[in-house]
Amino acid sequence: MIVDCDTCPVRGSQCADCVVTALTAPLSADMPLDRQEQRAVSALVAAGLVRADRVAGLRARREPWTGARAAV
Repeated sequence: MIVDCDTCPVRGSQCADCVVTALTAPLSADMPLDRQEQRAVSALVAAGLVRADRVAGLRARREPWTGARAAV
């Protein structure tokens, strides 16, 4: 299979949600929070469990998952 980002119809606007980006990003890459993560953090702030100044600039971190094995 060949993946060619140059022919992608949503190139530039959806790269952050692309599986190719996720697979090729460095394992320790920091990424912006997605909508669900933003809603979860907002709920914690609204409930008073986390201070708003503590979540400013919050980023997600991709870490390797060691629980996976290849199927043979």
